Amino acid sequence: MAGSAPIPFGDYLLLERIGVGGTAEVFRAVRRGRHPGEKEVALKRLLSWLAEDSELSRLFLREVGALSRIDHPAVVQLLDHGEAGGLPYLVMPLLDGCSLRHLLQKPVGGEPEPLALVDALWLTAQLARGLAAAHRQGIVHRDVSPSNVQVTSQGQVLLLDFGIARVAGLALTTQGRSLKGKWAYLSPEQVTGGVIDGRSDLFALGSVLVECIVGKAPFATADRNETLLRVQTARFDGVEDLPDIVAEPLGVLLKRMLALDPAQRPQDGDEVAAALTQLVERVEPGAGALLARPSLALRVSEHPPRVVAPPNAAELRGEVVTSTAQNEDVTQVRAQTA
Repeated sequence: MAGSAPIPFGDYLLLERIGVGGTAEVFRAVRRGRHPGEKEVALKRLLSWLAEDSELSRLFLREVGALSRIDHPAVVQLLDHGEAGGLPYLVMPLLDGCSLRHLLQKPVGGEPEPLALVDALWLTAQLARGLAAAHRQGIVHRDVSPSNVQVTSQGQVLLLDFGIARVAGLALTTQGRSLKGKWAYLSPEQVTGGVIDGRSDLFALGSVLVECIVGKAPFATADRNETLLRVQTARFDGVEDLPDIVAEPLGVLLKRMLALDPAQRPQDGDEVAAALTQLVERVEPGAGALLARPSLALRVSEHPPRVVAPPNAAELRGEVVTSTAQNEDVTQVRAQTA
């Protein structure tokens, strides 16, 4: 779509599709009649073939409600929202960089490539602070995973995609035929249909931290049922070969974050962030106060952006039914029970 004529959509002009998933697509866009110097934005809208599904529309609109209530530098900002042509949408800043999922893979070949330990600790501390801000607003993300984390070219970290977040006042259990989230990053209570709260996000964040350190999520296997069994029993051996300076306290923290019983986990994201920042300071004094990491910025520069198939004009207008979801790896497929 790059280089073709912009497509009108509500108050915006769609310039290029830059991402597509199982339920929504994201476009580089500009506001119609924008002022000189006004920046391009990212417009996320529900896929046309799903727009008539009232449940999915509610999940999508829940992201609007979630983002509008959070103000934190580690959480993507909501700029606008609305509906055009029967498709609900929301507008966010246009972020550069790449997803943490992309960053955890080698640029050539896609093999796992963990982060440097201090980068992993620092990045997870930022996410913990963002989750704490969301939880204070009564919002549980429920889908914390590497594909929902953006690392910018400046080395900043932002949490994305509150589309299946649970907002205070709505039902707080996962019931029925659909498990929302991603297999390897679910909490035990999400798998078993228990009560979900902020501690569920901290369990998932523990899984993300392990993957950042070793290159693989702690419960991930190629088999769905085995992965879910490992999650719901919290069967995890730990992280090996850690530097002595952080080995014991980091091991204790991970054991708590990945505890089967939510009561045994840290009770809020600020507690996790404080513990991780202390570990960052042990490894690299002064780094805990940074709002961006040059080492992450360098790594982003080494990872070229993924190419997303452009839609045709009819698809942009919401006229084409397209059911192909682009999933990045087997551990990232949204969980749908049989």
